[in-house]
Amino acid sequence: MVDDDDKSAGRGAALARKALERLLARAENAAAKGPSHTDRTARSVTLPLSEKSFPEYLRLQRHADKAVCNASLQLAERDGAISVEWDHRAGERAHVQRIVLNDGARLARHLGIEPRWDVVALAERQFEPHTAMHPVLAQVIEAWRKGNLLRGTRPGDVASWLDAIHVIQYCASKCGDDIAIRRLSASLFRDSKRIEAIWPALDALVQGDAAMVQSEMEDLFSELGLVKFPPTLLVAGSVAVSYGDEPIMASRPYVGFAPSVIRSVSVDPGSSRRLLTVENLTTFHELAGQRPDDAIVIYTGGMPSPSWKRAYAVFLKALAPTAALHHWGDIDVGGFRIASHIAKCCEQEGRSLRLHGMRANAVLPGTVTRRELVPSARREILRICERWEWSEEAAALGALAVEQEAMEPCWPE
Repeated sequence: MVDDDDKSAGRGAALARKALERLLARAENAAAKGPSHTDRTARSVTLPLSEKSFPEYLRLQRHADKAVCNASLQLAERDGAISVEWDHRAGERAHVQRIVLNDGARLARHLGIEPRWDVVALAERQFEPHTAMHPVLAQVIEAWRKGNLLRGTRPGDVASWLDAIHVIQYCASKCGDDIAIRRLSASLFRDSKRIEAIWPALDALVQGDAAMVQSEMEDLFSELGLVKFPPTLLVAGSVAVSYGDEPIMASRPYVGFAPSVIRSVSVDPGSSRRLLTVENLTTFHELAGQRPDDAIVIYTGGMPSPSWKRAYAVFLKALAPTAALHHWGDIDVGGFRIASHIAKCCEQEGRSLRLHGMRANAVLPGTVTRRELVPSARREILRICERWEWSEEAAALGALAVEQEAMEPCWPE
């Protein structure tokens, strides 16, 4: 059985360590505010052992516990890490009034802790080869310097960001191919779920701004071409798709194609005057069932993948220059991000994209809404609308996000 002296020693030493760790945390925060994160001695960092700052010390009931705590603090003082200020009214070295930092590096060594300023300095060196391509890493360093988490990563979690950069580089090298996500993850990291574990960091790198509203995981993966299984491009319309070595008609109600093997598309100019892309599967099925003869409707599968975009460009090339291009998706930041990607595809083919059903003021009263739009999401939607000159949608944007499936299906006029 552990005797009372051993218990006192344990309690007293543990409390002293807790006080020193808290002082080190204050030193780390002070260093983060300074002109240089390496300046650790130019400012006074203290911890009063008071009711407000460290009440645990005042609540020590046994004299032996306090004596061991005081002795442990004096050991740190002898190491040159701190100075101990005593309350002389309580007797000779009987009650500590405050501890004052002398040297942050020595305090960290005394505790056997790698201080945050060293962790961040090492991270900066490891990130340096990638900061030009990924300026968002500067936001990561700034958050870590303050001791904050960013996209689920804590100070020093460099591997998550470097692994995410590795994934982006690999996807870019594949030039729009669909990539089996878990096979790639196992190949790169010997962990089939590693990519899914680091997707918040991956999203920040893709967006280029860690403060942006986080994407849906599946949307992010689709954007990069990372798939759990190959996507299917669903098409309804009077078109003939060169699929492999033979043309296939997209007969009613619709036909599914592997986008990676679509080579060309033939359309009847008289019966293909408009092309509508649709974000959600329920709405696609409804529109395909009531499709006008002069229209084509294509399901995006949420965020379009690189192979989908490549196939979509084939359709754009086949359409007459006068054909109208529309997109209909959710009225939320994800829906407008998807629309923005499709608009870029159109721009690359010298065309422009109009939105359909995405003016919030046209949504019928009583329509089920998903959630309120947070201010950052609203700001991003407005930036997207400004980029593509979707002024009506910007002017109509309200405070609520609306699911496409909650709206009645209708065709652009």
